[in-house]
Amino acid sequence: MTGALAQVDTTRISCFVLGKVQASLCPVTGFFEEDPLFTYALEPIPSGLTDEERRKYDRLYYPRTRNILLETYDMLFFSDARIQHFTPRQYHDLDQCFREEGLASVWSFGPAYGQAIESTILSEILPVSSHNGYYHKNWRVVFRPQLDPVFDPFVELGMERVIGDGYAYVKTRPGSTIWADMVPLDTPFLVSWRPGGGDGGLTWVFADEYNILWWGLSSTARDNNPHGIELVTNLVLYSLDRPLISDIFSRREGRRLISTFKSQKLLVLSMMEWADNFGANVLELSDRISLLEGEVEVALVDYLEQDYPSCISKMQSTELTVLEITEDAVALKDEALLWVYISEWLVVTSASMLAGFVLWTLMVRRRLYRSMGTTRMRPQM
Repeated sequence: MTGALAQVDTTRISCFVLGKVQASLCPVTGFFEEDPLFTYALEPIPSGLTDEERRKYDRLYYPRTRNILLETYDMLFFSDARIQHFTPRQYHDLDQCFREEGLASVWSFGPAYGQAIESTILSEILPVSSHNGYYHKNWRVVFRPQLDPVFDPFVELGMERVIGDGYAYVKTRPGSTIWADMVPLDTPFLVSWRPGGGDGGLTWVFADEYNILWWGLSSTARDNNPHGIELVTNLVLYSLDRPLISDIFSRREGRRLISTFKSQKLLVLSMMEWADNFGANVLELSDRISLLEGEVEVALVDYLEQDYPSCISKMQSTELTVLEITEDAVALKDEALLWVYISEWLVVTSASMLAGFVLWTLMVRRRLYRSMGTTRMRPQM
């Protein structure tokens, strides 16, 4: 089987996100950027475009063949994707990927369901038969017990207390699994199944259109659901038949240390580039950064293998080295700029002295001036 189920535990997971891909509207975009487990590609399909404009985006971002789609990506995310411009061939290829090739997918709908999905062949691969409207009323997610422990850790972490305020009513198909409900609305929050039987990829549908409040997408709701990234990660791992997160807090710490290193490395590289532009020798710092990157790559393998204590230990041992390299980069930048300041000071001082000397010579000493005799007009004889 090609695609998702062929992965091994130490490989990174490749995802393709279509539709509303901005991090302020689609949480998985920000999650994939933050978590080194994932690689991803985006195809933005904003509303208000003509079919021809959407096809231009397809030519830029969408895989040209079904084989390329399967070989490149492990999982697809449709974030209210307006794909009504897709050709019959594209719809058929997706249907075959989901039913026969084991490709997993996650769907979140707004108007796109009625425009691009409901009357197409893809509606049959979804675990819901309707996705009705978009309403506003406060709700909480309650995870159903006695299922596989994909979302059990988040009950203890308080995710069932997080408030959302936008939703749609969905009607589930027979044979689908309801993982969580929205209360007190009495409607499913998250539903899944495998279309086509055992060979189908696990297909998920969220009923909230990635609600900004529940997912913490807006600046005012940023910390509402701090474990949303782990929830999506567990969903993906389960879909690909990979081990679930073994320790959520250790994983968060390992990810924080890796992310901090990346930020510090970018800072060092920017200062090195600045210093290099002014003629400083940055080869030694480059070699030290390269050696450190090798150590971080080993820690990253531990992270992918879920050996989080080892990952944290290795990353903590690199913190002091990163700080030393940062301090040396700052010193190198300051040294390079010092000579720039000295050169500029000498140029400005010399120009000022020259201008002062010329001004003193012309206006004070008046050495270059000669007195002129008095002239007067004489009448013509």
